[in-house]
Amino acid sequence: MIRIRSVFCLLLALFLMTGIISCRAEEATAVPESRGMDWQENDPWPFVVLNGDRTKHQITISMDDCYEMEWVEKAWELVESYGGHMTFYPLGELLKEEALKPGDREIWQKIAASASEIGTHSHHHRKMTKLTEDNMLLYSKYPQQVTDELLGYHYPLRTLRPPYGSNNAALQRVLKKAGYHHVIRWDVDSTDPEEVLRKTQNGSILLFHAREKDYRCLEAILPVLAEEGYEMVTVSTLLSLPPLEENTQMFNWREFKKSLGY
Repeated sequence: MIRIRSVFCLLLALFLMTGIISCRAEEATAVPESRGMDWQENDPWPFVVLNGDRTKHQITISMDDCYEMEWVEKAWELVESYGGHMTFYPLGELLKEEALKPGDREIWQKIAASASEIGTHSHHHRKMTKLTEDNMLLYSKYPQQVTDELLGYHYPLRTLRPPYGSNNAALQRVLKKAGYHHVIRWDVDSTDPEEVLRKTQNGSILLFHAREKDYRCLEAILPVLAEEGYEMVTVSTLLSLPPLEENTQMFNWREFKKSLGY
């Protein structure tokens, strides 16, 4: 009887220990899937974002490269006419003094002063995952100095969209070091109005470029999206980022690089 009781107690102890271990394992992995591996305590989003909240009737209309300022301005004015706001991801090289055409600076100043926002597409249109770490940092952070010089004050660039959507762990490490909140990708990329409308859903990030065909697509889809009640917001609003804090202390690339020990 004593032997049977001992075996029973041993089995019961093993059962309880297995249960405790299982519960602890479940608790350890109970991180919301949408946060991925790079979430921070006060930020429910992964570092690399493809879309916003699928439960909110909000979308973001974004524009990359920005080679042709005529279409940048027209797209911005069109979206604003529907009560919406855009997020632009220009290349840093296009914002340098020597690259600006008459009127370009004024367009960017109007956009920055509006409820729309500016991020960066890096300095040159190259696949960032193929760069050295030093050049990853240069391409991602030098546009901050160029943007400040363009606008005449410090305008924090908080999100970056790498050319071609390139992404890997090394680039993410550098971008976090550079102070970016998020890498922004997209879930809708087309200039076919029917396709765009079919794919757009709550939280969608729509990708466009500064070209006539993209503008014509916007002309076709905006009345429909407005009729369907979508709120067209910036990436910052879509992700509930804190308010933008502009100031007069201009960013200096060399000083920033030195502060990181490069």
